[in-house]
Parts: sequence; structure tokens; C-alpha cells
Amino acid sequence: MKSKLLLVLFLLCIAPILSAQTYQVSSPDGAITIKVDIENGIKYSVLKKGKIIINPSSIGINTSEFSEKIFEEYSRSSQTQNIQVLRPQWGISARIPNNYVCMTIRTLHNVSIEFRAYNNGVAWRFVSDLSDDIIVYNEQVEFVIPEESTIYYPEARSYSTSFEPTYKPIKIEDINSKSFGLTPLMFKTNAGNVVVISESDLFEYPGMFIQKDKKNIIKGVFPKYPKRESQEILGRLRLVKWPHLSRMVVRSTEDYIAKTSGKRTFPWRVIMIADSDREILDNTLVYQLADYPQYDFSWVQPGKVVWDWYHNCNLQGVDFKSGINTHTYKYMIDFASSNGIEYINIDDGWSKLWNLKRVNSKLNLDEVISYAKERNVGVFLWAMWNTLDKDLIANLDRFQQMGIAGLKVDFFDRCDQRMVDFVNQLAEECAKRKLLLNLHGIYKPTGISRTFPNVLNIEGVLGLEYNKFSNRCTPEHNLTIPFIRNIVGPMDYTPGAMRYHFPSEFKKSWSNPHAMSTRAQQLAMYVVYHGGVQMLADSPTFYEHDEVTLEFLSKVPVIWDESIPIIGEMGKVIVMARRKGSVWYVAGMAGESNQLVSFSLYFLGDRQYQLTLLTNGETPDDILKDIMPVSKYNTFTHEIIGAGGFVMILE
Repeated sequence: MKSKLLLVLFLLCIAPILSAQTYQVSSPDGAITIKVDIENGIKYSVLKKGKIIINPSSIGINTSEFSEKIFEEYSRSSQTQNIQVLRPQWGISARIPNNYVCMTIRTLHNVSIEFRAYNNGVAWRFVSDLSDDIIVYNEQVEFVIPEESTIYYPEARSYSTSFEPTYKPIKIEDINSKSFGLTPLMFKTNAGNVVVISESDLFEYPGMFIQKDKKNIIKGVFPKYPKRESQEILGRLRLVKWPHLSRMVVRSTEDYIAKTSGKRTFPWRVIMIADSDREILDNTLVYQLADYPQYDFSWVQPGKVVWDWYHNCNLQGVDFKSGINTHTYKYMIDFASSNGIEYINIDDGWSKLWNLKRVNSKLNLDEVISYAKERNVGVFLWAMWNTLDKDLIANLDRFQQMGIAGLKVDFFDRCDQRMVDFVNQLAEECAKRKLLLNLHGIYKPTGISRTFPNVLNIEGVLGLEYNKFSNRCTPEHNLTIPFIRNIVGPMDYTPGAMRYHFPSEFKKSWSNPHAMSTRAQQLAMYVVYHGGVQMLADSPTFYEHDEVTLEFLSKVPVIWDESIPIIGEMGKVIVMARRKGSVWYVAGMAGESNQLVSFSLYFLGDRQYQLTLLTNGETPDDILKDIMPVSKYNTFTHEIIGAGGFVMILE
């Protein structure tokens, strides 16, 4: 009798263990492993070569039809391996290996979770196959990071933000738990791993913010669905002309984050993993996880853009008054046409903010567009999203009939589901009309440029424009964003400043902006940073007086066949090599202090090459040019001055 009682007690003790379900999947090379435990919820953990990347962290989703508890009722697992190569229409490489092992945990209720393990990261998403629409009340996303990790925390004040952060290193215990953070988020472990958290394939769902929970837990948080929104009062009363005072803001919200189809895949939660700063530069998981394009995008042509707004249409030494007028834009078109620049941008001021049919009386827009077409130059027009949205289809039809190349759309400043739905609708409707898009004042890329390759660039970054009104665009910042923001997708930093102030002497100026980085570093940005359109931010009349700079800007590509990160130490130094056809461009940038770089030219072919070196001259506004023969057996050694840079063209 006593032995039977002991047996019953033993079985009762082990019952919870027996009911728990544990699954795991490893990357193709075996280095990265995801472990998933299902008991009283779902917890995952991530390891690389036995080192903790993510400690056991809870995930779940609560909807009107199911919650994470559904996985405890009955689940089964299957694994598949995928080996393929993606061939982007444009980007940093003509081919991207897309190899992973996928584990799917299913229930009997047409709900599952997909986990993917790549050699350079992991991702997971929920999948539902339900016949009715569902309401998502919340999604639980945790990242329990290793203790003593350093976080590069992109802080935001609220869900309403311009998505233009700085990335400052901080210990998790020092993060204010009431503050919001943006994704992508980077942290570095004491074991030396570099980890970036973001998301991909964002449709019919809000974008993910982050927030410190407790101790070493970072959690995903999501803006609720808007119930009521209205234009800010100064804009409604037409008392101001400034776009940022005319935004559409959320006044009240529903009690849920999304209302969506029950037959869908949810956004991927992405964890990119590297052993060094340099290695993270090679990560393209956000692009790989996005949905493939479903339209013909063969008409899409990336290129460079002559920009008007940064320098206030300030043309030097011309025989007319420059400004938002026909003469100014014809001059910019002539400049673009003469120098192989594909586009010009006509920014804020060409029309009334709230009425795109009321064109500035000093600008004959039809004449300018016709003039540009005759010279094989495309025209981008700027608009606020909420002005477009007043009659989206009619506005886009009109732009198509006018013959413009594309739109620069601005001041989204949100990523609730209503906004995400509008962005995706805008991309699709523009695709139908063969209109390109450059999106500003918007959340980070989530793979949209794979799904809609007509989305050529996305801001979501503190860029060069900040020199007009802030001192935050520092050399250290310039050397941080390639490692965090730019690895999740194209980034419209808008390089090309021709004027320089030492950081210690910097003064912001709206109409006469100077950069804190030398002219050579500005040129290097066209290679280090990537996006499907790259602005020439400063006045054409400045470029015309620098033959070396203008020759480089005329020829440098914006899309690449191959990219190799050579040197990378975030905030301090970067060297990137990119190839277009048979020509290599190698560019380096330094932060606030001098950096000595030395590297092999092993990536060159067997032939001899001519190296054209552009680097800092005697003054920060000078470019020194040198030409020499080299081969793959040579080692290049160069000292980059603080806030400086160099470009090598190898032909």
C-alpha cells in the first residue's frame, strides 16, 4: 500500500514535466539554435555556439479567436530546409543566399508558429488559417537579453514620432522603463556577440516599438488602432505653413492593436546575430523575410536626385532670383542632364500644403515637367501623406497624367495599423501607375522594398537635414547608423554637403547649412550608405565649382552587384567595398578621431587595376585626387582624419 502511494505521488510530481513540450531547430551550419518550450505559455531562447543570445523569453498573441494557450492543448512539429538564392531587382547585391531551417509548431485549430534559423540570425511569426476576421488585442514579444549587455537605445517620446533617433550606448538598468524605444535595436553581449532586433513583412498590423520591462527584459509594445484622428489645430486653422504643425494625429484609440483577416501570416520578429560590428553589416534578413513582389517592376529605375530643400533653392551666381520658381528648376534639370543625374526633387512649397492643385504661382509645373522629359530627367514631387489621403486615387491619377517619375511623401510620424495600411496601399497604387516612392518621416524599412521595389528609399533616420536646425548629426552618429539603421533596408540620409564646420565650431543654420563631416566623408557616404535613390543635397552651383567631386557624383552607382564589409567598428571607423559590373568602389569613414586603416585588395580579379583615390585635402572642403596601379596582391594603408573619409574607384 505504501509503495502504491509513493508511485502516485511520484507520478503527480512528474506530470507537469511530462506535459511540457520542448522543440528546437538549428541553423544550416549548426551554430545558432532556437529552443522553444510550451508550458503555461510559449518561451523561446537563442544560442550561438553555446553562448546565450536571448534567454528564455515569452511570446504570445491574444485575439478574439485564439491566444497562446491554444498551443498547450495539442501541438506537433515539423522541420524543413530551404536552400535558394534571391535575386533582388536592386539593392546591395545581385544575389542573396537564402538558406535556413524552418520549424513549424502546429495546433489542431489552424494556428501555428513558424521559426526559422539562419546562419546569421533567427525569426518567428504566428500564422492563422481561420475563415473569419479577427481582432488582435495584444501580442507578447519579449527579448530577455544577457546581463551586462550594452544597448544602443533609440529613444522616442511616444508612439507619435518622426523615427529619427540617435543610438547611444546604455546599460539596461539605466533605461527609463516609462520611455519608448524604436526598432531596429542593437545590443552587444559580454561574450562579444552583436545583435540587432527588428521586424519584417509588416501588413495589416502596427509596427513594433520596444520598452524595458524589468531587470534585463526588453518587450515589444504596439500602438492601438486609432478611433479618432484629426489634423493638428494650427494646421486646421491654416495659421501656419510648416508641415510638422499640420500632421494628422491620433486623438483616441480602440482597445485593440489590429483588426485583420483570420487567414494570414503575422509580421516576422527578427533577431540578427553577428560576432563583430563588421559582420553585422552583411546582414539582409529583413529583406529575405519580406514577401516577394506580385507585380511587374521592370520599369523601376533607381538613381540620384538633385535636391532643392536642404540649401533652400539657393543657387549662387545665376542671373535670376533663385527660389521655388520655373527658372530654378530648369537650372537644376540642366545640371542633372549634363551630369548623368536621373532625377530632380521639387520639395515643400510647390503647392499649398492642403491642396495639391493649387500650385505656387511662380512655378509653371507643366512646363518644368515637359522640360525635364525632353532632357531625360525625371521629376519627384513632395507631398504630405494626409493631403494625398484626402483623395488618394484621384491625386495619384493626376500625378500619373502629369508625367512625373515619383513622389516623396512625408510626415507619416506613426506606425499604427491605420498608417501601415495606408503606406502599403500607397505603394501598391503607385506601382499600378508606375510611380516611384521616397518615404520620409516614416518608420524603419520592414522589407517593403522587396514587396514593392518602387519604394526606392525610406528616411527613418536622423540625416543631413538636421544640420539646418540641430547639432545632433555628428561624425559619431554618421558612423553608427550603417551598423543599425541601414542593415534593415534603404536609408535616405541625403548626403552631399559641400560646406564644413569643425564639430567644436559647428553652428546650425537654416539657409546656410554646414556639415560636421568633411567633403571627402560626404562622398564616402554614397558608397557606405545605400538606398535606391540618393540625394545630392547641396546646391548644384557648389558642385559645379568642384570638378573632382562632380565627376565622382556623376558616375557613382546607387545599386550594386556585390558588397563586402572590410572594416567596421561602430561609431569609430568603417570601410565598405561595393562592385557594379567590373568596377569596384571602396569607401572609408572615420568618427571623431583619426583612424589608420590597412586592408588587402584580395577581392579584385586577376587583372591589373587603376586605383583613383579621393581623400581629404589641405582643408576640410578640399578633395585630393591620386591615381596609381594596383592588383589583388596589394595592401592599401591610409590614415583617415577625424570626421573624414576616402573613396577608391578601382577600374
